[in-house]
Amino acid sequence: MTSIGDIVRINAKYYPNKRAVVDSPKELTWRELNERANRLSNALIGLGCRKGDRVAILAYNSSAYLESIFACAKAGLIFVPLNFRLSPQEIAYILNDSTPITLIFGNDFSDIASCFRSKFPLNYICIGDDVKWAQGYEPLIECSSSAEPPEQLVSEVDPAEIFYTSGTTGLAKGVVHTHRARLMGALTCVIDGELNHDDVYLLNVPALCHAAGWVWVLANAYVGASIVISKLRGFDPEIILKTIQDYSITNLQMVPITIMELIEFPEIRKYDLSSLRMIFYATAPMPPNPLRKALSIFGNIFMQPYGLTETGPNVTCLRKKQHSISGLSDEEASKRLKSCGRPCYMVSVKLVDEKGQEVPPHTVGEIIVKSTDIMEGYWNNEEETRKVIRDGWLYTGDMATYDEDYYIYLVDRKKDMIISGGLNIYPAEVERVIYEHPMVSQCAVIGVPDDRWGEAVKAFVVLRTGQEAPEKEIIEFCRKSLASYKKPKSVEFVNELPRNPQGKILKRVLREKYWANRERRI
Repeated sequence: MTSIGDIVRINAKYYPNKRAVVDSPKELTWRELNERANRLSNALIGLGCRKGDRVAILAYNSSAYLESIFACAKAGLIFVPLNFRLSPQEIAYILNDSTPITLIFGNDFSDIASCFRSKFPLNYICIGDDVKWAQGYEPLIECSSSAEPPEQLVSEVDPAEIFYTSGTTGLAKGVVHTHRARLMGALTCVIDGELNHDDVYLLNVPALCHAAGWVWVLANAYVGASIVISKLRGFDPEIILKTIQDYSITNLQMVPITIMELIEFPEIRKYDLSSLRMIFYATAPMPPNPLRKALSIFGNIFMQPYGLTETGPNVTCLRKKQHSISGLSDEEASKRLKSCGRPCYMVSVKLVDEKGQEVPPHTVGEIIVKSTDIMEGYWNNEEETRKVIRDGWLYTGDMATYDEDYYIYLVDRKKDMIISGGLNIYPAEVERVIYEHPMVSQCAVIGVPDDRWGEAVKAFVVLRTGQEAPEKEIIEFCRKSLASYKKPKSVEFVNELPRNPQGKILKRVLREKYWANRERRI
C-alpha cells in the first residue's frame, strides 16, 4: 500500500458488499464508502485543493468524517483534525499554525466555524443541514466524479496528517505523520491486537480527532472489519452495553475511568457480551483492583497500549495473554497489572539516563523509541523536533523502569517529577497508592513550593459518591506503602479534576496558582 486511501480502495475491490460503516440509520458497504470518498476527493481538487494543502475537520465521529479522511488521503491532502472540545481560541491557534485551505465542519459547529470566516478565507463545507454561507457536503458529493483520483498524486513518504498534541504542558504542537508511518502504525495494531476480517469495532470515543483512536480505527479498516459509530456524546453504560449486544461488537476502546464506571453498573450481567474479544484501554493508568474486577466480569480480553501522538502512537502494550494472572501470587499479579507491557511489534524501546546511556533493570530512565511509526517532526517547529528526535530515537519525556523479563513500568512524566529536599518523587507512584484507598474515585499529585524542601507533595482527591475521608487518613494510608518523604504533605478534596479533551488530567492547571511568578526547576 502507498497511501491511507489504498485501504478503502482495496477493501472496495475485494469486499465490495461487506458492511464497512454503521452510522445509524445509515450503513455503507466498502464499495459505497470508497465511492463517496472518491467523490469528495475529486470535489476538493475541483475547489482548488492541491497536493500538500491542509484540510481541517471539525465534527463529531461520523461516516462523513471517515469519508473526509480517506478523501484527503486520495488527493494527497493533509488532514488536520480539530478536537471539538477545544475552545474557539484554541482552534484558531491550530488554524493559524497549520494554515488549511479548507474547513469541513459538522452543522453542530456552524456557529464556531462562522466565527472564523472573517479571519480565515477558506473553503467552508458543512456536513448535515446546509448553512447559507458554506457549501453543502452532500450536494458537493452528488455532483462530483466517483472515479479514483490519479494514484501519482500520493507517495508513501508524503505527509498524511497533522495531529496536535493535547497541550498538557503548554501550547499544542502539530505532529506530522507520513502515509507510510501511519500505515505501519496500523499494521502494528493489527498484529498486537490480533484483529481480523470478522471483527466489529465500536467507535465510542472521540477517536477520529485523537491520534491513538484514529490508528485503531484504521487498523480495523486495514483488515476489512466493520466499524460501528456510537452517537453518544458522553458515557452511558446502558447504551454501550446494549450496542455491544445488538451489533455483536468484538472490540472497542475505553479510558480507565469509563471501565471503572461500567463494572459498577448494577445490570451489567443482563446483557449478552459474548461477542467481545478485546477491550483496549489507554490514556491513563488503570488501578489494579478495578482491573481485577473487570477481568472477573469480562474475562481475559483486555489490552493496554501505551504511546504518544509523536510515536504513532505505538510504544508498548500489555497484551491479552499478559493480563492473565492465574498462577501468579497476589504480589506478582499486582505487579504485572501495573505494567504497560513490552515493546510493540516492530518497535524498539530503550530506557536511558541523562547521558543517553541505557539503564539496568529496576532503574528509572527515560523511554526512547525507534520505529517506522514515529513522526516526521513538528509542523513548522524544527527546534522542538531536534529536541525530541536524536540519532533516529524519539525521546518521550516519560520515565519508567523495567524488570528482567522486560516488562516496562511507567513512573511518570519527566516534567511532573517532584524534587523535595534533593530527592526525586514521581507523582504516579503516589497516585497508585492513593487509588488503592476504597473511598477514592480519582486523584492527582503535584509538587508545590516549600520554603524548606523546595517542593512538597500535594494530592488532589475526588472521593466516591457519598463517601468522606479526612486529610489525615489519606496521608496515613500513604505512609503504610511509601517512604515518608513521598507521602503527601497536604490533601485537597475536589469535586472534579481538570482534564484535556482526551481525558488526561491537566496538572499544569493544578500547579498554576501555586507556581505563579515562581520557576520550577524541571
